[in-house]
Amino acid sequence: MIRIIRYLTAPALIAAGVAAVLSCTEVSPIEMQVNGAVKDYAAVRAFKATDHPVSLTWLQSWTADGNAGAYLSNLPDSLDMVVVMDGYADLSEAHKVDLQSVRETKGTRVIIAADLDGYAAAYSEAMLQAEIDGEDKAYEDALAEDPDGSPTDDELEAAIAAEVDKVHTEYSGLMSALSDDLTAVVGEYGYDGILFKINTVPDDFYRGIIESAIGKAEASDGLLLLEGNPDYFASGLDRFDYIISTTVAQDRISSYQDEYDRLCRYGTFSPERYLVYISLEDSEYETPYPDVISSQPLSDPKYKTLALWNPSGGDPAGGMAVRTLGDAGNGYPVLRKTIQYLQLK
Repeated sequence: MIRIIRYLTAPALIAAGVAAVLSCTEVSPIEMQVNGAVKDYAAVRAFKATDHPVSLTWLQSWTADGNAGAYLSNLPDSLDMVVVMDGYADLSEAHKVDLQSVRETKGTRVIIAADLDGYAAAYSEAMLQAEIDGEDKAYEDALAEDPDGSPTDDELEAAIAAEVDKVHTEYSGLMSALSDDLTAVVGEYGYDGILFKINTVPDDFYRGIIESAIGKAEASDGLLLLEGNPDYFASGLDRFDYIISTTVAQDRISSYQDEYDRLCRYGTFSPERYLVYISLEDSEYETPYPDVISSQPLSDPKYKTLALWNPSGGDPAGGMAVRTLGDAGNGYPVLRKTIQYLQLK
């Protein structure tokens, strides 16, 4: 006689068991709790306190409003610094919890940003308008005295200077108030520093008022960062804890060497304060640098090559600044990998 043995699959066995139980008793639901692996944030904080290449990124919109991409907590745990561009001055309870989580739990430093490029553009427009208004005022005054009259060169110059003085007074006050507001916000919420974004300096007066604003911030507690064109501050680069030059051409690795060599000629430049910069705002970061010298076909994406790059003939840079696509989540897988490569140096 041939025996036929029937094997029940796991689902079938489970179903059979459930049927048997239900046939003899009433089943009460069982509450189950599944705990995820506990991360060792103490080790993360300890590592960030060591001497290592630092990583930095930006968060454009910090709203902490339920959208996963709007929280600091969604940034990679290994990130050293995040620059918040907006939404840092009037914090909700959700903001405060988020801020405490990344600073105290993960040891991530949170920096607030002052975008002075907008002020520079508005100042330049105001100065042009001051010249127009001054000329108009000079001609109006001349015609008021003589219907056929016109202002002298001295009268034109004086009228324009009066309008320019008004602009200078206005922007001197604006810049002073901005610096006061920034330092007050840092003190109120416990941020770790201030970043000044400066790509344009229209004239010497504007340079003077931003120097004063930076000086106020420098006198307060916390880090001081520069993003933009470091050439404007060649004689005082040592006042900044970190420098991010966003003027460097990103299409060739040799551009970073050229930038490094140029900055080294400034006596106030220190390589350990320099963060090399890459933007992930387009797909070019996924392609290799065309000028990498290799016996093998080029395959490493730009972000990997730059993370592992060391300048020739000088000390290593202090780390890397990576601009992602905006909100948390966009480009962060690449940011995570970039940080991993950076720590292999």
